[in-house]
Amino acid sequence: MKIDRTRIFFFTSVALTALAPACTLHPPVQSSGAVADPSGVEIAVIGQSCTETVETDLPGVNLVEATVEIQIRNAAPPPLVVHRDAFRLRGPDGRAIPTTTWNASDPLSIEAGQAGTFELRFQSRGGLSCTKPMQLEASAGITKGTEPVRIGAVSFIPSHA
Repeated sequence: MKIDRTRIFFFTSVALTALAPACTLHPPVQSSGAVADPSGVEIAVIGQSCTETVETDLPGVNLVEATVEIQIRNAAPPPLVVHRDAFRLRGPDGRAIPTTTWNASDPLSIEAGQAGTFELRFQSRGGLSCTKPMQLEASAGITKGTEPVRIGAVSFIPSHA
């Protein structure tokens, strides 16, 4: 029996598209803007979405899901390696929430003179709020050659969905 892989891919894509939520990213309400380091690395939050679910069974411990679109620029050699699983989103209570992005452990490379854009997803019960300031921290998430890039956090206030 011959399998038509094109049809399988098409139907799978249609089914996944139909099930995926319509999640549009918007610029944050307020942002510290791009943060740079002396070696020519710059990071900025260029888009985001945030949903907060209030659950009556768990008062005061809302479920927050935030997606953050990040742009990283590399002005000078050598290439950057981005370790998305090392990024953290810090909320008003000070907790650093790790990403829940699929395949975040797969590193990305950004050549000198280039920029890379990607999304990170965060989920937390408590710790984050869609109406309060957040900080995206690269921590040890960016290396240039063998050295970690020490870059400040990008502060922003999300726009509530």
